[in-house]
Amino acid sequence: MPVFPGRIRWNDRNTQLRAAVIVPIIFGLFSVLLGADTNWDLYNYHVYGPFALLNDKLDIDLAPAGFQGYFNPLLDLPVYLLNTHLPGIVAGFVLGFMHGLCFIAVLGITRSVLSDAGWEQRWVQLFIAIFCCLTPNFLTGIGNSMGDNTTALFSLFSIYVLMANWSSLEKCSIRVMAILVFAGLLAGLAVGLKLTNGVSALAICIALLCYPASLFARLRGSFVFGIGVLIGTAMTGGYWMFEMWTRFGNPLFPQFSSIFPNELAQPSMVADMRWLPQSIWEYVFWPFIFSMDSHRVGELTIRQVIWPIAYVLFIAYAVRFFWLMLTRRPTRNLEPRAAFVLTFVAVAYLLWMPLFSIIRYTVAIEMLLPLAIFILLASLLHEVLAVKISVWLLPLATAFMLIAGLPNWGHEPWAEPLYKVEQPALEEADKTTVLIAYVREKRPLSWMISQFSPTIAFIGIENSFAGTEKFLEKARSIARSRGGKIYVMASAETSKRARRMQRFADTADLLGLTASTSGCGLLKAAVEKFDLRAAVYDGDRTDGVLCRLGLRPQDEVDVSAANKEYVELARQMVGRAGFTLDPQSCTTYAASIGGSGESYQFCRATLAD
Repeated sequence: MPVFPGRIRWNDRNTQLRAAVIVPIIFGLFSVLLGADTNWDLYNYHVYGPFALLNDKLDIDLAPAGFQGYFNPLLDLPVYLLNTHLPGIVAGFVLGFMHGLCFIAVLGITRSVLSDAGWEQRWVQLFIAIFCCLTPNFLTGIGNSMGDNTTALFSLFSIYVLMANWSSLEKCSIRVMAILVFAGLLAGLAVGLKLTNGVSALAICIALLCYPASLFARLRGSFVFGIGVLIGTAMTGGYWMFEMWTRFGNPLFPQFSSIFPNELAQPSMVADMRWLPQSIWEYVFWPFIFSMDSHRVGELTIRQVIWPIAYVLFIAYAVRFFWLMLTRRPTRNLEPRAAFVLTFVAVAYLLWMPLFSIIRYTVAIEMLLPLAIFILLASLLHEVLAVKISVWLLPLATAFMLIAGLPNWGHEPWAEPLYKVEQPALEEADKTTVLIAYVREKRPLSWMISQFSPTIAFIGIENSFAGTEKFLEKARSIARSRGGKIYVMASAETSKRARRMQRFADTADLLGLTASTSGCGLLKAAVEKFDLRAAVYDGDRTDGVLCRLGLRPQDEVDVSAANKEYVELARQMVGRAGFTLDPQSCTTYAASIGGSGESYQFCRATLAD
């Protein structure tokens, strides 16, 4: 029995049970430590979507959150309700805890797979499950509302249900059919909430064809699972698809408008081609390419080696398998559950690569890579050697990722209320129309709609919604028919870097670093050695401050000039839509998500005609 430091009995079954409770709590606390979620999509539609759903905003608004504002809001509704009905820090813990439940699923999968292969040592099962939860895209999504971790929970539990009932799946009984439907339903719930999970659902269907039974039994199992997927998809996505169909004649409006034309949307498909491999060689070496440059598959800079390691082992296993087949040597068959996991990971990757190649869509797949790596090592080498290598390889891969610096999608300090928007006094809200014209380089403003009266009509101008001339005609028609005042919400400069620098400066003051020659020297040395985006200036010695920490001259922002530029851009944008903005009427108002310190400009406008 392996001996680990401390008094933890790693091979005790109760240790796994305790871990199943403790790990989600740890992720809940980690979410709290990160702070309030402020990812770009939240600013755009994760707040607006559920607010619009609860207040029938589809009846009066027109694409204020771009085309994403027409995504199924059901995924965002629980997070929105948590954030608006609980203290933000409590809501953050609940969201992180929920993401941490993925550990229970991967622990169950790992335990089933390794037990099936004869590895009863619970410490090995627990060890691998822990590193499944230390994969990069899962970690970057903790406490995040983008939905990739949340929906991965359903996909992983779908696999766990299959693994836990694996030995009986070949039977044609009501119980087995119910298990297959339930597992499919879980995967389908994820698909209905976020369509990108269709990759995982389809991969599970295909992996079930590897079940060790007759061809008919395999086809039956995959088919029944697929029925469950359709039921689950209908449960979470059916209502919204029907709503989009009845309103716009397109269940996925405005996506796939080339197939389901609508006069408001330009003909288009959904694929974002910029993330896909660009040549046959890139398809072949894709895991190496996006590991060297993570911006090929996403916006975050992530340094990881887990994908190349798994890819090399998959290739090595395939080469060895076919070599043994060609030379007619005996091959060692994988245990059925292990074969399922490897097939799922391989098929899901091969589907994901040409369809999306957006790395955060692989959370459920990536979380099973450590298990897949162990299975492949055990198949290529002696099992004991596989354990010894994994004990070093997985921690080293994780350490490399963490030491290189693991970013996140945006978090800010907690503050109450979580969502706060300073507003102008508006009369006759039910007649008022507000045009949203934000600068693409700045964060979206549509989240602020949730803090205004739900009777105000908001219209998005030149955002991600690819509108037609009919779209602009409808925008003008809405403003005209309401008969009230027209306003424009425009971007405003917030100088966030200056605010963050002030926090650092306050900390330096609190530590007494600015009140002594040695402290000032330490600050200057740190700025120079680590090439920090900061500068150390001489202080006013009369008050005992010998130096002060501040922005570099090139990082200073002229807020007034920037705001005038944003107003001019907004004026041009609404002008092309048939409205006239009055630049002299613009006033800047404060807003914030947690301690984010946002701001926006509010201007009067009229119809040009």
